[in-house]
Amino acid sequence: MMKGLEAMSRCLPLLIIIAVLCCTVSGWADPTPPIMPHVVETPLPPAVVVPPPPSVQAEAQKPLTATEAAQIALHYQASIAASAAAVQAAHGNMLQARAGVLPNLMANAGYANNIATNFLVTPTSNYYRSYSAGLTLSQLLFDFNHTRALVQQSVAVQEAASANLTSAQYNLVLQVKQSFYQYVQNVQLEGVNETNVRDQQSHLAQAQARLRTGVGLPSDVLSAETAVSNAIFSLNLAQNTASVSRVNLALQMGIDPRTPILTAASSEPDIDTKDFTAVVQKALQLRPEIIQAQANIRANLFGVSAAKSSTAPALYADVAYHLVGADIPLKNSELGYGLTISWDCFNSGLTAGRVETAKANLIAAQAALQTTCQSVISDVTQAYVNLRTAEQRITTAQAEVANGQVSVDLAQGRYNAGLGIFLNVLDAQSALLTAKTNLINAQTTVNQARATLAHAVGLTIPAK
Repeated sequence: MMKGLEAMSRCLPLLIIIAVLCCTVSGWADPTPPIMPHVVETPLPPAVVVPPPPSVQAEAQKPLTATEAAQIALHYQASIAASAAAVQAAHGNMLQARAGVLPNLMANAGYANNIATNFLVTPTSNYYRSYSAGLTLSQLLFDFNHTRALVQQSVAVQEAASANLTSAQYNLVLQVKQSFYQYVQNVQLEGVNETNVRDQQSHLAQAQARLRTGVGLPSDVLSAETAVSNAIFSLNLAQNTASVSRVNLALQMGIDPRTPILTAASSEPDIDTKDFTAVVQKALQLRPEIIQAQANIRANLFGVSAAKSSTAPALYADVAYHLVGADIPLKNSELGYGLTISWDCFNSGLTAGRVETAKANLIAAQAALQTTCQSVISDVTQAYVNLRTAEQRITTAQAEVANGQVSVDLAQGRYNAGLGIFLNVLDAQSALLTAKTNLINAQTTVNQARATLAHAVGLTIPAK
């Protein structure tokens, strides 16, 4: 009897374990139906489409590269037309100044009805008429180079205006390319966000399916729906940003902002910067701002010369031929020639004031050249640093995308096998979205930095 009781006591723990397992199995045989949480589905709104203008420029009806967009801007942008008009005005001023050293021919003709009265003898009056016609040729012979200095000054001013036009073209090309690559970036980010929406919708469908089979959690469904809402919201913002950047690009190009713009594959060529000192020297030779500043110095040098000789004697030669008579054809002719000298020998300090003003303008122009040179060197240096930094960011962003994709695959695999939680999948997907965004931003920054460096060096603008 005692031995039987001892055997039963040894088996009691085993019996208890078997009973618990039986209760558990019986519970699995009659599972509780899963409770599907009540979630509000986020609708995916359609993209906002701007109606196109009644007519679109022929150049903008095909996919454009950055260079083609810049060429369109050079043709249509009103600011370029204004700068070109300034060059034309400067050329007109030069022609006016040059007329002072060229021969001047004046033609004249006249008719007079004269009354001759002699009150001393008899109060009678005689009426007679007269006709006249003539040509006068005048030529400046010498004025201590005053007029020629004015001509040279106007030529230098015209060169400065031409350099200013080139500078405006360079600036416009840079602005258009910056806007172009910004638009490309925003379109690519829109595509990344569209992919993210589809991925999050797939995660939501998976979480709902797992919950229906009893192996998922209601919180996973709620988290997935929240991720879908956030993805749709981000997509909506990306679509708006892309549309606004397209409007800005069209505005920079000088065409109707409503114009739909398609972009072609485009990238800025790299610039050889191994010899950075040579690059800086090239910029100091090519930048239109430098050329304009140098032309302004020449203009002010001639301005000083013209101011000093503004009261110098001037010698002119004149030849005149006239026909006079009481009837037509005119029978009496006159031919005359001579020399004329004029000299403003005293003007109460007017010349001294002109010279002082001209010298001050020359000093200011020389200082402006120094400032411009420093600015050009700074532009090249900053553009070089930004470009090399942007190129480094591409390598980092590419590794970030590759690692992010592996993290998503691992998190998804662990979740599918029941070894991970759904939150890890969402975190990995969010990290991958950030990595893709960083890569697109880095690629855009490289193109913009290359365009900025080309502008800073003063490389050739695209032909129209």
